[in-house]
Formats: sequence, structure tokens, C-alpha cells
Amino acid sequence: MNIPFRRITKTPTEFEVESDGVTLKGTVVFKERNIVLLQAQLQGQIELTCDICAEDFATILNEKIELLVSDGIYQGFDEKLDVVEMQDNIDFDELLHTEIELIRSDYHSCENCKNQERN
Repeated sequence: MNIPFRRITKTPTEFEVESDGVTLKGTVVFKERNIVLLQAQLQGQIELTCDICAEDFATILNEKIELLVSDGIYQGFDEKLDVVEMQDNIDFDELLHTEIELIRSDYHSCENCKNQERN
């Protein structure tokens, strides 16, 4: 799902995209010049690989996502929010895929390994 930057106004625009059992649902609103504020909830279930025992396990996602989306190269710095650069359109499918891959690239341990670490 794509929405052109020029169609984003100060009135929040709702969106919802889903892929492989994970949903990204929220709003985008014009912030300034070529910057849009995205506020959303990431929900669903994904398979991860334990970094200790290499076994696959499922995890439930329920995360708040808040970031800035820039039409083109972002000229500035924001201490509070991450900035994603896109061109002409906001590609929500790409944003969903990127958020899932960021989670997968983190360090993960299954419940069995977490329990062994505690003992």
C-alpha cells in the first residue's frame, strides 16, 4: 500500500497493512515541509531463531511504532524519533517488512535458554 506524500495533511490518515500474520496499523499526519509523523501498532506473531541453541520459536509482537518519514533525503537530526527516507510515496508494506527485519536482527533467546540463564 502506497500513499503519495502530497496527499498527507494535518488530518490523520489511517492505514493498515498485513504480511505473514503481522499487522501494522496506525496513522500518518503532516508534520512539516517534507516530513510525516507515523504512529502505529505492530501486532502479530513471527518465528525467530534462538541465538543460543539455534532452535526456532514463535513470539508475539505488540509494539508501538513512532517514527518520521521523509520525502527524500532528511536534512536534520531528531533525537527522539527514527527517520525513514522514502521518495514521493510512503510504502507501508516496506515499512512493515523493515520493522519485522529489525526485530529478527536483534538478539533472541527461547524460553528454555532464558530459564537456563536464570539458574
